[in-house]
Amino acid sequence: MNIVLLGANGYVGRAIMRAAIACPQHVQVWAQARTTDDLQTAHNVRLFKGSLEQVHPELFPNVPHVLIHAAGKNIDHDGSGYHHTNVEGTRQLLSSCNAHTLGVLYHSSLSVLGQHRQQQVSNTARRAPGTALARSRAAAEALVLEYCKQHAINGYCLRPRFIFGKDDAFVMPALIRLAAKGTYIGDGSQQYSIIDVDDYAKLMLELGRRIDTQALPCEQIPLNMGYQQPLSFASMFSTLQGLQPGTGIKRRIPYPAALATACNLLPFQKLKSLATQLQLIGLDHYSDISETRSRLHDDILCRDSLEYFRELAQHFKESSCN
Repeated sequence: MNIVLLGANGYVGRAIMRAAIACPQHVQVWAQARTTDDLQTAHNVRLFKGSLEQVHPELFPNVPHVLIHAAGKNIDHDGSGYHHTNVEGTRQLLSSCNAHTLGVLYHSSLSVLGQHRQQQVSNTARRAPGTALARSRAAAEALVLEYCKQHAINGYCLRPRFIFGKDDAFVMPALIRLAAKGTYIGDGSQQYSIIDVDDYAKLMLELGRRIDTQALPCEQIPLNMGYQQPLSFASMFSTLQGLQPGTGIKRRIPYPAALATACNLLPFQKLKSLATQLQLIGLDHYSDISETRSRLHDDILCRDSLEYFRELAQHFKESSCN
C-alpha cells in the first residue's frame, strides 16, 4: 500500500508515521510537513517540505496511492482565522491529486456537528458547526466528499472527539489540572467518544489498505471514530483524582450548558472560549460507530474505554514523577 500523508509532523500525523514505519514491508509513505527536521524516517518513507497551500510538486507518486489529509490549522495564534489554511488549503491539496489517487481520508472532528448535546449520533447527522474552527472543518469535509464523488473514488471524513495519547500535550493535561483543582462539571453522567492516537492511526492505515485492495464499495461518507463504549466525566474525574488521594471535589458547575449560553451572550473572546469548553465537557459528545465497524471489523474499536483511560492516567502520573 502506498500512502501520501499531509501533516506528518502533527499529533495525528506522527502517529500515522509510527504505524507506517512499523510495517515497512507493507506500507510506503510519501509524507509532507512544513518542517521535516525532527521527523522519524525509515527506508519506506520519503519526506517533503511543503504546506496545504504549497504542495511539493513530487509529493504525489505515479503509482496507486491513498491520500491521508491530517494537516490543518487548529489554533488561531495569529488571528487570521481558519478558512485560508483549512478550506482553501484543502482545495489546493485536492487539485494536486493525480489519476493514481485511489481515495482520500480526511482527519476531521465530531465538532462539525455542533456544540450541542450529541448522544449516539449517526455518521449521517447534519453538519451544524458552532465555532470558526468547526466551520472550516465542515467546509473541508464538503470539498473532500464532493471531489471524491466527481472522480469516482473513495472518500471518508473521519470524526473522532477526544484523541488521547502518551504524548498528548493538550487534552489529558487539561483534564489532570481540572481534577487537581477539584472542579466537577455537570452531574458527571455526560459521556464522550475517545480513542488513542496510535489506535486511530492504525485504523486509518487499515481503512487505506481496504481502499487499496478494493475491499470496500466506492463511497463518499463521514465515519465516526472512537471506541464503541463512551467514557463518562465521572469515570475520568474519579480516575484522575485517584492518582492524587485527598483532593476531593472543591467546586461544582452544575449547569454547564446554561453557563455556556450566558458566556456566549457577552462580547468577550475569553468568555466565548470558556463557553466552548463548557459545552464540550459539560454535555454528551459520543457517536454511533456501527458504520465504521461494518467497514473495519477491527478489535481496536471494542477496546475497553475505562481500562484504557486508567492505563493512560497511570502513565502520566509516572511521567510526572520522573
